[in-house]
Amino acid sequence: MFGFAGLLLLTLLGLSESEAQRSFPQPSAVPGGDGRALTHDCDGICGVLVAEDAVAEVIGDVYSPQPQPGRRRPAAAEEPAEREWGAIQRKLRFHRHGSTSLILRGATASAVHGTRPEFALKLILYPFTRIRTLARATREYAETYGTSSTGSRHLVRVWASFDSWILMDFIAGRTLAEVVREESERDTAEGRATALRLGRLREKGLLLFEALEDLQRVARDAPAHSRLKGVHADLSPSNIIVSEADGAFRLVDLGRNYLYTHTITGATGAESSYVAPEVRTGESDIARADLYSLGQLLILFAAGRASTDGVVPDVFYMRAALLARFLEDLVDADPARRLLIFATGPEPDFSFARLKSGFLAELDMVQAAERGECDLRVETGWRAVRELLRPLAGDPGREWRLWRMRRRQSASPDANRGLFTNWLLAWSLLSALIWAVTNTVAVTWLLRDLDLSWGNKLVELVQHISHDPQGLPVVDTWRRGDYHVPDWRANLPARMVGLSYAIAAPKYYQTLFSGLTPLVIGWRAGALSRLAVLTETIMRIMAVVPCALVLAVTLVEPRWWPVNSAIGQCLTWLANLLTLAYARAVISRSRQLGLSTVPAEDSKITGLPGFSQWVPTSLFYAVAVLTIGTCLYLQLLHDTYVYALAVTSTNVFLFYVIKCGVGGPTVRVAIVRTCLAAERVGRCR
Repeated sequence: MFGFAGLLLLTLLGLSESEAQRSFPQPSAVPGGDGRALTHDCDGICGVLVAEDAVAEVIGDVYSPQPQPGRRRPAAAEEPAEREWGAIQRKLRFHRHGSTSLILRGATASAVHGTRPEFALKLILYPFTRIRTLARATREYAETYGTSSTGSRHLVRVWASFDSWILMDFIAGRTLAEVVREESERDTAEGRATALRLGRLREKGLLLFEALEDLQRVARDAPAHSRLKGVHADLSPSNIIVSEADGAFRLVDLGRNYLYTHTITGATGAESSYVAPEVRTGESDIARADLYSLGQLLILFAAGRASTDGVVPDVFYMRAALLARFLEDLVDADPARRLLIFATGPEPDFSFARLKSGFLAELDMVQAAERGECDLRVETGWRAVRELLRPLAGDPGREWRLWRMRRRQSASPDANRGLFTNWLLAWSLLSALIWAVTNTVAVTWLLRDLDLSWGNKLVELVQHISHDPQGLPVVDTWRRGDYHVPDWRANLPARMVGLSYAIAAPKYYQTLFSGLTPLVIGWRAGALSRLAVLTETIMRIMAVVPCALVLAVTLVEPRWWPVNSAIGQCLTWLANLLTLAYARAVISRSRQLGLSTVPAEDSKITGLPGFSQWVPTSLFYAVAVLTIGTCLYLQLLHDTYVYALAVTSTNVFLFYVIKCGVGGPTVRVAIVRTCLAAERVGRCR
């Protein structure tokens, strides 16, 4: 009686614990690491009960595969299960709770080669044992996933299985869920919760790829395991054991989890977010299910938290767009749209080994772009202020490093080459060059107006060669007849406005558009391709024309500054309008095609609602500048200095600091999402 009461208590505690753990929205939110329970003192209750001889004896009787009076024997032969069950020692110890099971550990009754092999015994809880689908899958587990003859390092060796239990090797170590939870808590304590941990992503990502390669190899090389098909189907952190001996990932619990298919009632739990949608809906074709789980686990490794809504988190688009592109190619809800970009072989087959090469190539690209940094933070608050001191947002150097890394990887057949690398680098460098030239000219002419010598040896050399100690050759001949230098009173409005545009315009281009192109959609998308060409054109215009307008005012005629300011603002409005139209069109087309990598609602796309407000505000400002500027140029208004000060302060504070400096990074997230979605739209059949 004591033994049966103890087993009943273990069963009730297991059911309660299973429901409690599946009620948490995030795996990282679950307390009680290292297998400790949430609902009770596991060591003081479960550990004590399992150690009792009476309870161990009842477990042996209740779960025995030998036929008993009143029990109908299954049709399948049970000799292996009976043999292995008879060989285990009845002295058991409690290990941990599973979602539908208790996991015990023990050793064989007799020594093998002088040692007693340790085993893990997974006991399916009542009433789950009464579900025929689950009982059949458990009984056939050893036949389907037994890998004792394959020499697999990453698949746990299964000894035997029966309707209500699975006997396998005991692997000393912790689950990946516990390891990641501990690291996440440490990151939060150290203030690194919003950082991408590229070092951790590389380390754990490689271990995961190695395990999946092994799984794929076993399915390919072992005809006896043809039913395995190289698919885990329930690849989640709780089903990966980090070996204490060598740190390798060991995969356990292969096959569908029937909680997700609602064969078993109850909450599915947070870890269902790692399982592919086709597995959760019970579809028969799940050959690409592990690609989805792989993407979700890589997100977990880098960001320290899972993606519960099935889309890549914003932090990747902010700091590592190339990794976002790779992850989007894995986590699409439609299996046919996984590996649209990083295809590894003829459809529908794919190779985890070749996919690993693509992953490492993209990771190397990101680290090269960030000068080898392993922790990519999203700077907020006062930390973000220092970005205001970088007018070009560091993009020319980033594009240069990306170009060099692409050149280095071009010899590798597995490297997925980025599109338009040379094109984007050229425009980024051109924007940086014209920024340098424009600001140099604007400052030089301001100093000339003030009749100050600032020790510019190059200017002095040019003046010496031209035999003109006051002027500059060639460029001074471009001046209109009424344009005098020095004359700071007459030229000050043009200098103020010109210098503010020379600072704000490159910041606008480099923050929003540098390194991105709408042309990734290709030439077969109809109206979207034509809209992409228009958007690309206005983007590249914004790299050059605003600064060219400043140079025209500085070198030729300062009276043009009100008109050129209006032209610049109209171009800004047109750039915002076309970019937003392209973003909305691509997002709409993505949703029509069913691409799950794009959030279902515009409000969930970071930066898009804010960018939508840029169009009317830039239109209002363009109309105001055009109206007042025209009146000033025609001398219908005479408050030149007041208007020039207003335009200058607007350019510096509103556009440079607020819109581009503070709001620009989030708006860029929406544009990056758009360009990545456009590439996938272009690849969809």
